[in-house]
Amino acid sequence: MTQSLELICLGVESYAHPVLTPYLLREIGKLGRRIASIQRLHTLDPEIPIRLRQLLEEGSGPCLIAADPDHFPLVGRILATLKGEAMVLSETGTLIPADAREVRRDSYLFRFGERLINVIRVEPGRKLPQLLLDPEPRKTWQIFPETPEELEALRRLELEIADSLDLTEILPGWIRITSYRSTSPTSLTPERLRQVTPRIIPGDSLVESLIGYLAAVGKHITFAESCTGGLLAATFTAQPGASDILEGSYVTYANRIKSGWLGVSDATLREHGAVSRECVLEMAAGAQRNLPADIAIAISGIAGPTGAVPGKPVGTVYLCLRNGEAVRTERLQLHGDRNAVQEQTVLYALKFLVESEKEKIFKFFAENS
Repeated sequence: MTQSLELICLGVESYAHPVLTPYLLREIGKLGRRIASIQRLHTLDPEIPIRLRQLLEEGSGPCLIAADPDHFPLVGRILATLKGEAMVLSETGTLIPADAREVRRDSYLFRFGERLINVIRVEPGRKLPQLLLDPEPRKTWQIFPETPEELEALRRLELEIADSLDLTEILPGWIRITSYRSTSPTSLTPERLRQVTPRIIPGDSLVESLIGYLAAVGKHITFAESCTGGLLAATFTAQPGASDILEGSYVTYANRIKSGWLGVSDATLREHGAVSRECVLEMAAGAQRNLPADIAIAISGIAGPTGAVPGKPVGTVYLCLRNGEAVRTERLQLHGDRNAVQEQTVLYALKFLVESEKEKIFKFFAENS
């Protein structure tokens, strides 16, 4: 069975900073391990040595201890004390337990009983030190089953390989499966998945995979966003290679900007409103015309908590995708707070994009993965 990773954070900034904490979790994700738990130790707690020892003795898998600059040496002293060792000055100028191994700047490995511990120093605004725990091989696929039978077959796989497989339904018709290394003789392979459905895209990030596909086939994309405020474009530009397929995008929040930048007619806004099929049709057409781009996705909706009108409650969102001569629109009724509505909208837009390429995208990845 795959070994999950326990994360212990020492110091408020190591687990509460709005940039550092997501950065740390992304770097841990690159190790390919599931995080079994996140323990937070406040630096003012007088029982830190006792609590840290309990956490290390109770756990069994690998452990990552992330400490802020003021308390990174404290962790070393606690670990050295637990094993009755001295502290030494490393070649990088860091005080560490004498038994530390694979020492890098602000990072070292330490064995406590059967547990391998990686201690790192973390600080906002600075690059994280190298993580020294071995990565856990894993494979992730984005799957788009078309029939209830395909979905049921995926659920059976989940039960059969439960110790090393995570299955998450992102949206209806979009499943993400991650297969971890396992001692089980049963393993999940692309070939086995394709026996269930051919609608498979490999990769942890669907956006990164979509960027690779669009770049390979020479297509460019653009967006015209209202209620998501540029979140869809930001989702793409967060991934490497986005500049190969995205030259520009629009955030048209106010009606006068929809009209002035994208050419949405006053009649459309007056008769149907900004949150309407008619409006996103014209938004997508204007964005595609102005850049130009092979594909344009337009979004307009009511993210909330205010803005509802008769017949259009909070969570009403219209999507439009123009791909060549093909045009598709859809009305969504989403639920949750403002951010949840925005994030769900982006996911639906990604699914829209996959579906717009139909079988071409699945054939591409079947031949190139």
